[in-house]
Amino acid sequence: MATTVGLEVSYGQLAVFASSLKQPFNDWTDQHVSQGFAWRPGSVSFRTMVEAGRHSIEIDVANHVGAIHADVVRVIEVPFESPADGAVEVGSIAETVPLSLPPGSFLLRCEFLQPAGGAGERVRLTFAKKDAPRFAVVRADPELSASGELLTTAQPAPG
Repeated sequence: MATTVGLEVSYGQLAVFASSLKQPFNDWTDQHVSQGFAWRPGSVSFRTMVEAGRHSIEIDVANHVGAIHADVVRVIEVPFESPADGAVEVGSIAETVPLSLPPGSFLLRCEFLQPAGGAGERVRLTFAKKDAPRFAVVRADPELSASGELLTTAQPAPG
C-alpha cells in the first residue's frame, strides 16, 4: 500500500536514511551530481529535477519493482538496508518524514515523474524486498551523465 507525503525539498536533493545516523546527509562530488545520487551504507541522496520546492513523494514497499511508466523522466536504483528497528526518514535539509520499514535489504528505486498539470514535482520511491539490490541509472534525462563506472561511496556531509 503506497503512502504519499508532501515535502519541501532544498539543495536539489531528496534523501533516504536510517534515523539513527548522526550525519544523515551526504557530501556531493561532481561525479555524484552527474550520476544523480550519492550513496553510503544507511544513506542515499537523489538529485532532484529542481533545486527547491514542494514535492509529492509516493512511498511504496513491494515484493518487486514494476515496469517503468512512460511519464517517468529519471530512474535510479540503489541497495538500501533498513535497520533492525525499521526507523527510516525521507526528506531534505529543510524537512524529513519518518517511515517504518521492515528490517532488511531492499532494492530502492527512485523515479522522478513528469509534473502533472501544476501539481508540482512528483517522485516515487519503491522499496522492493525480493529484487536483487544493485546500483543502476535505469533511465537518465539530459541533466545526468552516468556513463562509465558509478561512484558508489560517499562521505557524510559536514555537520
